[in-house]
Amino acid sequence: MNLEDIQSMWAKDSVIDDVLLDEASMKIPQLHSKYITLHGEFNLLLKKAKQEHNKIIHLRTLYYSGRGTPEMYEETPFDYKLIRSEVPSWVAVDDVVNKVEMKVALYETTLNTLSEIIKQIHQLSFNIKNMIAWRAFVNGT
Repeated sequence: MNLEDIQSMWAKDSVIDDVLLDEASMKIPQLHSKYITLHGEFNLLLKKAKQEHNKIIHLRTLYYSGRGTPEMYEETPFDYKLIRSEVPSWVAVDDVVNKVEMKVALYETTLNTLSEIIKQIHQLSFNIKNMIAWRAFVNGT
């Protein structure tokens, strides 16, 4: 499951049938359970990706500083001699590091989206109550 899947699920789940407000109200706990479960799963995936990121940073720092062995990386030795202050800039543009950083950013964005969805679910009962109150007002009851 990815961010686009979650967004399309929420697009369907967020629709309130204004005729069947009681069913929409009863659906709230199920929606909360669904999205809080996804939030927990993506939270764990984010933590795993951050650990992977830290490990890759360490290994790539060893590689660019010349202290790693070629067998560790399945690639040719780094032929340049860098001073210590140059190593972080090489690590920052490394494709392997950037790939993991993008994975971390995607998980963070997904978690932020899920957090916003959960906030909306918490507000859903209030919105349904307001819809009922508005109907009563319009009907003069």
